[in-house]
Amino acid sequence: MDAFRRSWPHPSRSPPTHVPSPLVSVALCTCNGEAYIEAQLASVLAQTHRELELVVVDDVSNDRTVEIVEEAARRDHRIQLHRNPRRLGVNANFARAFALCRGDFIAPCDQDDVWSARKLETLMAAIGDADLAYGDSAVVDAEGRPTGLTLGGQRRMVRGQGNVALAFENTVSGHAALFRNTLLPQALPFPEGVWSDGWLAFAASQRAGVVYVDEVMVDFRRHADAQTRIGHAPRGGAPDRHQRRAREARQWLSTCAAALDAAAARPWPCREAAGALSKTLDDANAGGSTMPLWQALLRHRRALYGDGPLAALRALRLGGRILSRIRRARSQA
Repeated sequence: MDAFRRSWPHPSRSPPTHVPSPLVSVALCTCNGEAYIEAQLASVLAQTHRELELVVVDDVSNDRTVEIVEEAARRDHRIQLHRNPRRLGVNANFARAFALCRGDFIAPCDQDDVWSARKLETLMAAIGDADLAYGDSAVVDAEGRPTGLTLGGQRRMVRGQGNVALAFENTVSGHAALFRNTLLPQALPFPEGVWSDGWLAFAASQRAGVVYVDEVMVDFRRHADAQTRIGHAPRGGAPDRHQRRAREARQWLSTCAAALDAAAARPWPCREAAGALSKTLDDANAGGSTMPLWQALLRHRRALYGDGPLAALRALRLGGRILSRIRRARSQA
């Protein structure tokens, strides 16, 4: 009986208060997305995490995208539509969208994908004290048919803290990610020549870290007008393929250099490592000796890959990949 009395709420005590779920801001950037935007809007609004706002920033569409979003906003008050007076481009458009977000957490959103209903709920449960959490994506074709591929099945997905390797091997796609709003002061402005999602992951790794959830949460649509080539099958014959691979190698090297230069200029833990890797990469890419690059990769292996026993081996593999890209870039110069 005494135990029963102790378990029963005392009349003078206040009942437990309901703790509201944190607000998640979904930052959806659009530009001529009428073909797929309705399906994406529906998938976001069907999230099991109900405390969300959908911040849509349109980058001067000239199709029915704005009309479709306006119609949806009349049915659901969680949608806010903002229109750019002039075209900003992908990175600047996302930067504006993030600045308009009020939530403690932000989920970048592309106009042509479809989210699983539990995506936000799952990432919110997984993020813990980290700055960013992300999941896997299933690659689908333009009509939404599965290809049988996932992004996680094609690469080693990065997680943890201090991963300077993200400058070379980013696996974090913004469409599959959730990050803390407090990360933005460290990440902005986005550097020229670096994709915003990769840079957000890099910034998160230099603070409270990145969490990966091995679960498919997005149908990642690949079509002719997609912004990136991730998940696309190679196109063209042998001569075109060689030219394309050389062009992609030059672009990859340029992106790596831009990320390292920007990291070296920030007050981040990796500043010294990023500066050394940037200089030796530039020298090797300009035709100089590759030995300093190998030495820098091994010397900064912990900044690249942490304290694991395979850090040195992975640094050497990265060096091989870099030199392969340099040779490929020169092949069609």
